[in-house]
Amino acid sequence: MKLMTTCLILLLANSAFSKGKIIDFKQKKGLKSDEGLVVLIIDINFRIAKISLGKKGKTFPVYSLKKLRPGSQMKIIKLPVGKYYWKEGRGYSANTIHTFNIDEELTLFEVKAGKLNYPGTLEFRGWLNERNDIVYNYNIINNSTQVLAYIKEKFPDLIEKYPLVYAGENPDPFLEFDQELDKK
Repeated sequence: MKLMTTCLILLLANSAFSKGKIIDFKQKKGLKSDEGLVVLIIDINFRIAKISLGKKGKTFPVYSLKKLRPGSQMKIIKLPVGKYYWKEGRGYSANTIHTFNIDEELTLFEVKAGKLNYPGTLEFRGWLNERNDIVYNYNIINNSTQVLAYIKEKFPDLIEKYPLVYAGENPDPFLEFDQELDKK
C-alpha cells in the first residue's frame, strides 16, 4: 500500500511539474514586460518529426514542435520580444527522415510585448516525386479573421487580457479595428 501511495504521489508530482511548461491562461503572473504570446498554427499534409523556430541573430532553434500529424495544429507559446522565423523541418518518407530548410525572409515575424501575436498560418505541403524523393513547398497564409473568431470563442479571457495582432511582415489593421469595436 505504501509503495502504491508513493507511486501515485510521484506520478501526480511529475504530472504537475510537466504542466508548468504549458501556458496556463489563468495564470496570475501573466507576461513579463518583455514577453508576448505567439499563436503558432501549422497546416500540413504529411507527418513532420519536428519543425523549429529560430530567432533573428541566433544560431540554434529557440522552440520546436514535434511529432506533428497531417491536419491543422495550433499551439500558443510565450516568447521574449524580437524577430523570429520558421527555421527548418524534418519529415518522414518511408524509413528516411528528410530535412527541409525554410526561407527566413518569407516566414519572418515580430513578437510584441503584452500581445497575442499571430504570425500567419504555416501551410506545409509535401509529396513524393517519380524518383521517390520528397518534394515540398510552404507558404504563410493570413487567416487572422478565423483565428480571432476561434480565440474569442475558446479563450475569451485570453483575448480580453492580450489583444491579438498580426505579427507577419505585412500589417493587418482589421484585427485591431475589430477588437476596438468589441470594446464599445
